[in-house]
Amino acid sequence: MGETGADHPISVRLPGYVVEKIDELVREKEFRSRSDFIKFAVTMALGQIMMEKARERAKRFTEEEFKEEAEEAWEKLKRGEFEEEGPEVLKALREINDETKRPTGARG
Repeated sequence: MGETGADHPISVRLPGYVVEKIDELVREKEFRSRSDFIKFAVTMALGQIMMEKARERAKRFTEEEFKEEAEEAWEKLKRGEFEEEGPEVLKALREINDETKRPTGARG
């Protein structure tokens, strides 16, 4: 495993139409670069996967245990590889965290 917090270059092959869409977002100033978009997308996907795993485990947990799991996942993301990334990543992490808090009251 790599060092936490350090950037690690990787190569990814994407279909042309995906790269065109990413470039369109960069031109529209939604992201500074292709790399920024890919970091954002990967962070969102990881957050969603972690939250889904927490939800699956939560089916066996009490509401308090679920809150602890969600908070632990949030803290792992917050202090992990993503803590030095741009504000859009932190915003995404906050949205993921907020999303996990909404359904807790509705679970029964």
